[in-house]
Amino acid sequence: MGSFETGETVVRRDVHRGGQVWSEQALRVLEDTGEALVAACAPGAEARWPAL
Repeated sequence: MGSFETGETVVRRDVHRGGQVWSEQALRVLEDTGEALVAACAPGAEARWPAL
C-alpha cells in the first residue's frame, strides 16, 4: 500500500462483516511513517452514518 502525504484528506470507513459500509469520516493526515498512520478529525469535519 502506498503512503499518504502530510495534509492529505483521507476517509475512514467502518465496514460490517458482509462488506457493507456502516460509517465514514473525513480525516487529515498528520504523519504516515509506514509503521503508523497518524490522522486527526478537525472540528466540523464531515461524517456519515445511517439514521437509526
